[in-house]
Amino acid sequence: MEYWLGWFHDDYLQAKAIATAAEQMGFTGIALPDHVAIPKGYTSPHPSGERHIEHPTPFPDPLITIATMAAVTTRLRFLTYVYVLPMREPFSVAKQVATLAMQSNYRFVLGVGTGWMLEEIALLGHQARRRGRRMDEMIAIMRDFWDDGLAACQGEFYHFDVTGQFPVPARRIPIWTGGKSATALRRAARNDGWAGMNYDMGEIPGLLATLEVERLRYQERHGDSGVAFHRLVIPRAVPSRDVYRRLADWGIDSTIAIPWPIEDPRYAPLDAKLDAMQAFAQQHNGH
Repeated sequence: MEYWLGWFHDDYLQAKAIATAAEQMGFTGIALPDHVAIPKGYTSPHPSGERHIEHPTPFPDPLITIATMAAVTTRLRFLTYVYVLPMREPFSVAKQVATLAMQSNYRFVLGVGTGWMLEEIALLGHQARRRGRRMDEMIAIMRDFWDDGLAACQGEFYHFDVTGQFPVPARRIPIWTGGKSATALRRAARNDGWAGMNYDMGEIPGLLATLEVERLRYQERHGDSGVAFHRLVIPRAVPSRDVYRRLADWGIDSTIAIPWPIEDPRYAPLDAKLDAMQAFAQQHNGH
């Protein structure tokens, strides 16, 4: 099991120290969330059914924070969990992601989702209703640029002739997609991994079964790409070796570790976070 440290709503001034410690303690990587601007009094429901954030909740830019963390580490990997792709446009995202991947020695995984806060998507100037189809078109454009530096599109949302974007990444940049609807699982099957959210243990096997069906269908039509496919999920259960063993038996290879309660003031000091990380690492990473 790969354990990605969840870095949610925390003090950006601690980012370098946390990244250095996470690498030393044996965490696979760090996962960072994404919001740009949260309207006060938004009404969109979170997929979990709970209200996790408000307009003052801190969200440092994940790509810039990852670049900062990557600069002080050599092995640690990084994941956006998840980057709300359809409230952007594909050109600057493709450029930023490629640059980050190349300059971090390809330790970056782009986790993307369609987004759930419709007010934020509208605020950034995009239609929320068709965000899934637009995200699919954006991914195709980005992959086109990353393949050989040239892209063209006459699609539903973007229309442009051959355009260049260089330099070109030397390796494939993994894209993991989130969501649990049938459409979301089909999207994950077309890409490099599934970035599941907080799901009940009883729900996970069914989602994995649907995901596998979609992967087989895609491979029958397009062939096996030979690229490793990853499955990440956070179990809605008290973390334990037994829980993670069950997830591994079901085919889950990654999870997000949350060693301290999110936004708990007792863990605001850096030392408190490091102690919690060390305790988790000793129990699960063998360090």
